[in-house]
This record gives sequence, C-alpha cells and structure tokens, in this order.
Amino acid sequence: MKTATQIEVNNRVRTIITCSDCGATTFTNTGIDTKTSQHAIQRPCGTCTPRHFALINQGWWIKLGLDKNPYVYGPMPRLRTGRQYRMEEARRMGWMSWTWNDEYSSERKGLIQNK
Repeated sequence: MKTATQIEVNNRVRTIITCSDCGATTFTNTGIDTKTSQHAIQRPCGTCTPRHFALINQGWWIKLGLDKNPYVYGPMPRLRTGRQYRMEEARRMGWMSWTWNDEYSSERKGLIQNK
C-alpha cells in the first residue's frame, strides 16, 4: 500500500509517494491526479518486492565455475571473408596447390626472371 502527497515548490508540482510497508519514498514531477502518478501509486514498491532478472550477469561461464568470460572464441575479425583476403591467406599459409596454366605462362616466366 502506498500513500501520496502533492506539494508545490517554486511554482512546480511534485507528488511524493511513500510505501506504508517499508517507508521508501519516491516522487513524480506531476500532480497527484495525473496518469503518471496514478500508475506509480498502483505499481508494487521496488524496495519491498525487488525485481528478479534471472539472465542479468548470468553468462555461460558462471555455470562452469568461472568468474568472467574467458573469450574462448576470440575477437571476430572484421571483413575477412572476401576473395582477396582468402587468396592472401592461402599464399601466406602455403595452401596454394594450383598454378596458372594458360597462354600467358611464358610471358610471366620472363617477367619473373627480369626481376
């Protein structure tokens, strides 16, 4: 149960709402007969009935007995799926198992020897 009083300070109206069970006070910056104040009076007291959010601060790592997220998967690299990046990665890692066999292969051999 809540009780409400309306006060006026410096030409402004404020409604002070007091819980009769625990004595916690809250306020709204509107009159006592407005929709905002009526909803605040009707809703349960946050001090007497705390909200229970089961999923806040409950990560998968807590179930394993860890204190913080170990970031097993690491940071997600940005835009690493393009053809150019995959070709560079294949060259770097030595995964290139194919060669160019076309009509320009002799010209490329000449360019490589000149360097």
